[in-house]
Amino acid sequence: MDDFLLEKCNTFLDNRRALRRKYFLYSPEGIADIAFIYMFNEREINFEMLEHCEDVIQSSFPFSSFQYRFLTKVYAAMMDVSNIEPDIVVNRVMSFEELFNRTFKDTIGLGVLCFSAAERPQVEYQTIYYRALAIYNQMKDLQRSLTNDLDVVYAGILAMSSNVKEDVVDELVIMDDLLVNEYRLPRDFSRRLSYALAFCDGTATQKVQNAMEFIESCTSKWNRRIGYIYYVLHAVVANLSIPLDTIQKDYDDVIEYLKKSRQYGWFSKPERSLHACMILLSYYVGNNTSIYTLTNAILYTIALIKALAQQRQRLLHI
Repeated sequence: MDDFLLEKCNTFLDNRRALRRKYFLYSPEGIADIAFIYMFNEREINFEMLEHCEDVIQSSFPFSSFQYRFLTKVYAAMMDVSNIEPDIVVNRVMSFEELFNRTFKDTIGLGVLCFSAAERPQVEYQTIYYRALAIYNQMKDLQRSLTNDLDVVYAGILAMSSNVKEDVVDELVIMDDLLVNEYRLPRDFSRRLSYALAFCDGTATQKVQNAMEFIESCTSKWNRRIGYIYYVLHAVVANLSIPLDTIQKDYDDVIEYLKKSRQYGWFSKPERSLHACMILLSYYVGNNTSIYTLTNAILYTIALIKALAQQRQRLLHI
């Protein structure tokens, strides 16, 4: 492992350790995302500023607004590293949300999309909205059974990216079909993988092949079926125009280093694997804002899936 990758590992682990000590009851995915946000932006965590940003968000949005009350600290971290005044960020979030509420009112996940847009001063909100709407509607027309609220978030992230292909919907459908029918993946896993792969260069077939070769080398069938959402970022890592043997060696080195850190328990293999890919993406692509935004969305999705599952469990025991 070279010095720069070692530095990335230590920064992430130090951030994660400090956050867990401060917010020991907070969502593990939220903790990991905040650690990633500060690592990716090469900023030290300022807890005073983080809590100030959280106060601004809580006072600016209604208490009943789930998308802004869920993982508020993550949005606060995004606000902090943006180097934009908190009140200006809030105004941008509200402007973006107002557009999306025309069609997607109360959509789960809209918060992470709005804060991602607010971090980018150059983004034209109307252009993003109409492009995201077009992607979402085409996906819904072609694959209604696979399309849900979270697709709005990923359609919006695609719409914000400058290097996504014009025929991205056709590509998404091809990749969905390959992943479901050739690799027998769960449909929701195939959809998240397809969205992630849309940010990568190459043909649909080659991207799917690269992704699955790497994912299968890191997981068992059981992992892919039960904890599949933890392995979406592997698809992006495998398609960065870096030789797969180099990626595999770096990945193995990071996994081993995380294991030795004693921050992970016996049953944390999926979590550790996800964090290794987060570190590698920061190491390989530096300031790629599309990858940064996608990573935040993936972590939000994992946290949401776990929160909804826990809520169902509580309801069953009432």
